[in-house]
Amino acid sequence: MKTLIINNYFDAEKSSKVVEAIAKFSGYKILRYNEVFEILTKTLTDVDAVILTGSEARIVKKEHVKMFNNIIKIIKNCNTPMLGICFGHQLICLSFGAEVASLKAPVKNRFEKVKILKLNELFKGFKEGDSLWLAEYHNDYVKRDSLKKADLELLAESQSCEVEAVKHRKKPFYGIQFHAEKITIENETHLEGLKILKNFLDYAHK
Repeated sequence: MKTLIINNYFDAEKSSKVVEAIAKFSGYKILRYNEVFEILTKTLTDVDAVILTGSEARIVKKEHVKMFNNIIKIIKNCNTPMLGICFGHQLICLSFGAEVASLKAPVKNRFEKVKILKLNELFKGFKEGDSLWLAEYHNDYVKRDSLKKADLELLAESQSCEVEAVKHRKKPFYGIQFHAEKITIENETHLEGLKILKNFLDYAHK
């Protein structure tokens, strides 16, 4: 299995946790967000899955979103299973017409309980209603009441964020606001995020 990791971080080294997590379950190759022009006109036949990482960019800033226009083109034209993490999740949702906004209080580098609202491939092995401890670090979010018009289905929520996970109704695309790749913060460790990543990659490889 091979996964394409599209690194959306301005500081390329910040993708290391994502790469480390994906490497546990899949072979991979990495492209920077500003290098993807080389695959814009190609069908992604050589990879089983696409991961869009987080970013220091803010989804609410038009000048930032403009920097990711080529990623948006890929999102709209791709049919390969795709998972967006944090900013990558917001970018997927925005690409299909969902609305975004800034949180009143940013969530900074902490574990939070994320409640599963609907079971599917992403949450295989868990139960509907389960609350999972997952790592959060974000300033912005996707508006829940804009999901329907974007053909997105709500899968999970938390106290601080009304949209924690989504699935596209027609494409094999998922978005997660939490950082599934991050399992340790200070002295606290939770492994649920790795299980979610494995679930996605198992689904993509079928």
